[in-house]
Amino acid sequence: MASFTRLRRTTSLLAILPGFAFLACACTGQENRVAPTPAAAVTASAANSSTPSASPAPPPVGGAPGVRFVGRVDNSDPKAVRFAWPGTAIIARVKGPALSARIRDDGNNFFQVLVDGEPKSIFKTEKGKESYSVVEGLTDDIHEIALYKRTEAKVGEATFLGFDGDAKLMPPPAPADRRIEFVGDSITTGYGNEGPGAVCTFNPAQENEYLSYSALTARALKADHVTVAWSGKTIKEMTEYWERTLPARTDSRWNHKSWVPQVVVLNVGTNNFATHDPGEERFVRVYSQLFARVRSEYPEAFVVCALGPMLTDRYPQGRNNRTLAKRYMAAAMAKLKANGQSNFEYLEFPEQNHADGLGCGFHPGLKTHKLMAERLTTFVHERLGW
Repeated sequence: MASFTRLRRTTSLLAILPGFAFLACACTGQENRVAPTPAAAVTASAANSSTPSASPAPPPVGGAPGVRFVGRVDNSDPKAVRFAWPGTAIIARVKGPALSARIRDDGNNFFQVLVDGEPKSIFKTEKGKESYSVVEGLTDDIHEIALYKRTEAKVGEATFLGFDGDAKLMPPPAPADRRIEFVGDSITTGYGNEGPGAVCTFNPAQENEYLSYSALTARALKADHVTVAWSGKTIKEMTEYWERTLPARTDSRWNHKSWVPQVVVLNVGTNNFATHDPGEERFVRVYSQLFARVRSEYPEAFVVCALGPMLTDRYPQGRNNRTLAKRYMAAAMAKLKANGQSNFEYLEFPEQNHADGLGCGFHPGLKTHKLMAERLTTFVHERLGW
């Protein structure tokens, strides 16, 4: 119990985050320098548009060279595409030996580099620096290159300014037919999942959304995914953040019609128990409000209403947080059904086993994320046949 006490003193009980959306944009290239999508080429997936598009389908991929964005991005300035949510990816197909990326931010964001789907290097952004080597020594074939934001929105926004290098940009890969949106908190962001143990505090270098249960599930199901998650946020807070392209900006509104998932995973509510019992009435009310907003934008999506693995009856002593959360979730499911909602199901992630290893702040470690992904992958496969 002493270790739990130390956690209480060093970090908020649960830093938890939401999921984010996929956006595909074709971009034009000039010589070897590639700028993000020009305004004239923006299709129904315009990321910062506040006006719903006529079609919810992913945009078509043309034959022009360009990049594809997976995640919520603001391309109101097509030469400087901004993004913040974890798991946002920049994907291109190139032919040539070397590629670098121009990215501007205040530092501390970490990016995973993928070459032909395989994780390669990791780089950290630095304030005042804009050019980062992505890959060198490529064979003379066409390769798919992806930059994947490992860190969550609270670490800061990033701005993609284009690619440079000796590699020639080719037409981007097509988007996946399957789309999943994850709405959550620190569990979904991968908070501390690469940390050395339970009592370390937040460190961007030890947060890896690429190895979170959400990203693992999406890859297992061959789906594009969007993560809208922010550590430490309650259901009500995530309901507000879910509306935004750039979550730190109150005037940044996401166009939900630009990217419509077939599956939405709501893994929220853990932080509602961080300091006190939220009470059944309030919990059910705020949960129902979030669900109603999601359903209003995605009327045909299958919604997974998940209970995360962190809540326990062991701490704080006498609070019985997990028992209460299960009761409140059952009440919320009953209310949704009574209100005529359908095409949703409850999924409980088992309480994490400390023997499997813990991440920072008693968050799930890599093994627990893997177990969560296996459970969720099976759950979706059995219901949708994916």
